[in-house]
Amino acid sequence: MLTEAELQKKWESLTFTDDFIFSRVMHDEHICRQVVELILGIRIGKIRYLSAQDEHKTDPDSMRIIMDVFLRDENRIINVEVQTGHKKELPKRSRYYQSVADVSTTSTGTKYRDLPENILIFICTFDPFDRDFPRYTFQYICNEDKGLKLKDGSLRIFLNTKATQLSALDQKLQAFYHYLQEGVAESSLTQEISSKITTLKNNSIERRSFMTLALKMADLEYDAYENGFDRGHEAGLQAGLQQGIEQGIEQGIEQGIERGAYQNKLETAKNLLSMGLSSEQVAQGTNLPLDVVQGLL
Repeated sequence: MLTEAELQKKWESLTFTDDFIFSRVMHDEHICRQVVELILGIRIGKIRYLSAQDEHKTDPDSMRIIMDVFLRDENRIINVEVQTGHKKELPKRSRYYQSVADVSTTSTGTKYRDLPENILIFICTFDPFDRDFPRYTFQYICNEDKGLKLKDGSLRIFLNTKATQLSALDQKLQAFYHYLQEGVAESSLTQEISSKITTLKNNSIERRSFMTLALKMADLEYDAYENGFDRGHEAGLQAGLQQGIEQGIEQGIEQGIERGAYQNKLETAKNLLSMGLSSEQVAQGTNLPLDVVQGLL
């Protein structure tokens, strides 16, 4: 069992790229605007909608996703995600995120010509394509003529915060990378982010929410280990596959097959809900789809 000191150490070690902190810092519209404009290299218009850890889906039977930060201005929809785990399906994940963003924000009768730009930004704490580029920018181009772009308004950007070659970036963006890599606030933006994180960490409610979640997760993971991996694997596999087949939840299948612990996550979610945490907090803490957590209620 984690001690109070260990939990406090985990809390103090959280950085901007931890989901718990990222979503809260980026919900500050002023900081969010600066980060997005810095990455895109353009000014964005007045933000008409900003959400953090919000659920999006295309219809009642489709796979739900929880976007870290989602915002709109007059001409664009922008989704900003922080990715800490190197997953092979990241390109297809990005495709699905963009399609859901389009469908969930397009009303009946909208003309195709009126579709806003659709921009997806992944801030990765690893090199997603192993080329050591600080950023990877993707737009549709014609195979027969590389100079011909489709110009459909979609754009995907993957930041490699582990990049070692940053000379191609402007100074402000280099300072942002240095902050993500080393925690050193060299610019006004990174100083503002750092200050915001300090304020959050001094908030006793936020601290207790995180520590309660971390403690419960650690306890249940230890119990699962004590009960034996094989049994947990079999139960998790069956539960994950069944859940995935019945509801079309990709996460359930992945977690059931790859980790064999889907059933344990359901039990974790039940316990956290009983402790008074919200469905959104439980979904974030257990990596379960929000509809599954809500179904447990």
